[in-house]
Amino acid sequence: MDLKAKILDAAQPVIFYELIPPKVGAPAELETLLALVRELVGKVDAINIPEIHEESRQGTSRARLPERIEPRAFAQAIHAATLRQAQGTPGQAGMATVVNRVTVHESPEAQRRWLQETYAEFGIRNLILVGGESHATQYPGPSVVDTAKMVEELGLDFLLGGITIPSRSRETARIRRKYERGLRFFTTQVLFDPNDTVDLIQGLNGLDVRIFLSFAPISNTRDVEFLQWLGADVPRNVAWAIEQAGEPAKAIEKTTALASRILTDIFDNLPAHPPALGINVEQITRRTYGSGKRMLAELGGLYPRHVQAHYAEHGRGEPARPAAASGRPSSPRGR
Repeated sequence: MDLKAKILDAAQPVIFYELIPPKVGAPAELETLLALVRELVGKVDAINIPEIHEESRQGTSRARLPERIEPRAFAQAIHAATLRQAQGTPGQAGMATVVNRVTVHESPEAQRRWLQETYAEFGIRNLILVGGESHATQYPGPSVVDTAKMVEELGLDFLLGGITIPSRSRETARIRRKYERGLRFFTTQVLFDPNDTVDLIQGLNGLDVRIFLSFAPISNTRDVEFLQWLGADVPRNVAWAIEQAGEPAKAIEKTTALASRILTDIFDNLPAHPPALGINVEQITRRTYGSGKRMLAELGGLYPRHVQAHYAEHGRGEPARPAAASGRPSSPRGR
């Protein structure tokens, strides 16, 4: 079953592993990442490749980011490396990839060319369309919705996804609007609390879409700062717990345990006809290479069991009703 079929089938567990592309002119870093991807074959369904842009976020500032290779070029390298690995193994193909594309930084004409090249020359079939950081900023390029319309007009058979911020006002309406324009899956920001996500999923009751729940191991306060710069909402109690952990191994253990609790809480509070759910494990820095795999092992064992319990009984497109009564029970952690 290819990636598109899996994503569109609620009964199928789907796991992404997110890797930031290597720096330009750093062949050793590229090979390290490709070696990691080879280890992940058979453990994840796709590598999710973000596109990082220099934008000031919530007043934060950082040293200028190094230039990185294009996500679609990284995807091409991943496919080539894992295709060679799969040669001689019946039924095996190269690792699937999902390329993120920020739509707003180039003109509509440039975006149209990029879409055509990505489809025809790079062989990419799975895209996540990402908008601008702020609605108050005037960008030269098209919105996510306008880019999705462009894909339809060009007749390109991409599977389109987007980004969701569960805590954002009117997020359910945003997802429904983008679904109407052809987006079929969404990845969340890194999650540190289940409440907003539970509310979002309940608001999407009955919609045939997949939400990928994103988690990332955190080793120290620098990881917290980087996630905040990326736009993630890291609660003060989580940042404090990371600081108090004292060493990276303990911090990673805490964030992995938190991710497991959040995942279970979300599944325990599904509505009657929930959207499909996936998971996206993010490896945000080189410091978290090993811990990303450990988090994947933990969540990769827990998540399929939840899918089996809540979705698989009724087969494709007919998720099972959770045993709990409809409506969310009160949580001891509060809202």
